[in-house]
Amino acid sequence: MKFLLAYIRKVIEKIKAGKLKELTKQWRWILIYVRRYLLLVGVYTLLSVSGSLLGLGTSLVSRSLVDAVTGYNSQDIIGVAALYVGVGIAQIFIGVIRSRLSLRVSLKITNEIRSDIYQQILQTDWESLASFRTGDLLYRINGDAGMIANHVLTFLPNLVSTLISFGTAFVIMIQNDIVMAMISLGGAPITLITSRYSMMKMREYQKKNQEFSSTKMSFDQETFQNLQMVKAFGLVDTFIDRFHGMQERAIKISMDQNKYQSIGSILTSLTGSLIGYACYGFAIFRLWQGEISYGTMTMFVSMAGSLRGSFSSVVNMMPMLLRAGVSAGRIMEITGLPREQMQEDPRVQQMKKESKRTGIRVHMQDVMFWYEEEQHIYENVNFHAEPGEIIGLVGPSGQGKTTLLRLLLGLYHPKEGRITVGVPGGDSQDVSSATRCLFSYIPQGNILFSGTIEENLRLLKPEATEEDMIRVLKAACAWEFVNDLEEGIQTEVQEGGRRFSEGQKQRLCIARALLADAPIVLLDEATSALDMATEQRVLHNIIRSEPHRTLIVTAHRPSVFSMCSRMYRVQKGTVREIFGWEAEGEAPEEEAWEPEADLSEPDMKIAATWGDGPL
Repeated sequence: MKFLLAYIRKVIEKIKAGKLKELTKQWRWILIYVRRYLLLVGVYTLLSVSGSLLGLGTSLVSRSLVDAVTGYNSQDIIGVAALYVGVGIAQIFIGVIRSRLSLRVSLKITNEIRSDIYQQILQTDWESLASFRTGDLLYRINGDAGMIANHVLTFLPNLVSTLISFGTAFVIMIQNDIVMAMISLGGAPITLITSRYSMMKMREYQKKNQEFSSTKMSFDQETFQNLQMVKAFGLVDTFIDRFHGMQERAIKISMDQNKYQSIGSILTSLTGSLIGYACYGFAIFRLWQGEISYGTMTMFVSMAGSLRGSFSSVVNMMPMLLRAGVSAGRIMEITGLPREQMQEDPRVQQMKKESKRTGIRVHMQDVMFWYEEEQHIYENVNFHAEPGEIIGLVGPSGQGKTTLLRLLLGLYHPKEGRITVGVPGGDSQDVSSATRCLFSYIPQGNILFSGTIEENLRLLKPEATEEDMIRVLKAACAWEFVNDLEEGIQTEVQEGGRRFSEGQKQRLCIARALLADAPIVLLDEATSALDMATEQRVLHNIIRSEPHRTLIVTAHRPSVFSMCSRMYRVQKGTVREIFGWEAEGEAPEEEAWEPEADLSEPDMKIAATWGDGPL
């Protein structure tokens, strides 16, 4: 009684602490997927129950078979043996069907959960998602989703079949010998105590395991993504040591978890063995007294084992419940983040059509922005760009030039003030995910995807013709080297564009952005790897191809700003317009090294033949 009261008090404490409420919320989320496949899960449950009942049936048939063999009754031995074999064969076929159905349901649920998470991650507000590492997101999509799918399939069917198996075995035992039934359940209090002990640590270690797995995946991904730098700086041994260190951490977490599980397992196993010996001894005593037959003794021992096993299975399902809850909670962290409104806005689409004739203006009015740490990036910023202009953004690194472009794209949102786009003389529209169709963006890093050049270009305009692609490649000064490739635009890019130089990758990225045919082009250090002559040709081509197009450029080389209509200096939370070369006194820290300043005339001629890439 004291144990029962203590257990109830513990449950009440957990309810007050909100743990049970949290677990309930997590499993309500999991049950969404159970409902979608309720029929298949129901069939799987029915097969599991059938398998359990056939297992109990085997025990009953074995009693008749043993009694027939020993002459205790006059039943037909051949008929009983045939029934025994038939039950065994039925179990085999049910097992095969259940295995195939299990695979089908597991794959469907896993793929659906992964598809849902993948879609929701892509639709999540970019600023909210920025705090999660890529490897962590990958593990949540793959590891956590797989864990949930497995438990969605197995938990409810196993719970139902185990309860039915337990109830059936208990009824049979009670009908035949109530004392044997009580002895079989004699270890129940020990099992409850050990399971309670295990559950206290299970949730803690499950979280540690999941978090470590995410960290490990992030480490592996970053290592392979930056393998060139690792090799270039001679860091191979350093990263191997770090990898070994992470393996040691994994071993420690697993061993610590195993320590607590082992203690519970020892107690449970010892208790189970003692109860098993007690049941077996009691059955032998009844047989010695002549109160039961050999067949009945065999059935008693088998049923007692089934009863103990079923009870332990029900209790041990709680850790399974917790593991699935932890994985669901990790996924819910992502799915609970704010979503972007991805619907197309008819007014913006109309604005894009009109922009062919008028262009688009961009205005920032009294904008304030800061990250979660509330360290101000911008205070009362005003900025405008008109159709046909090239706007230059200058300023030291890390002062917010790229952040400004992300605000224009609606990836970040102003804390105060407004950012609007509109047709000159017409209505304005607040910047959001719906207005991104008005922008083409070439980010730092020269991002190319695996596939062919054509596939990379078509990402922004799937219906583009070959003539369209050649046109933008020429505008980006990329057609000459693409045309010289053996497979032309069908050439494989490879991961990260490894086969191309930085200058070539930049021009391919510019060509892809131009194919989107947007009225505003954002170039974030997008010409830094080009020589000055190529850089100027590219910028001239972009403007010449669409006179009303607006270019907003971040760069460090004065050669870019000589082409700008206006320039803004971004520094210390301010964005202010500068005129002429007001920035000339600050130019040395901004501008790239110029060969004219350091090379003799013969050396400059040699340098001019180096091709793509900064000198």
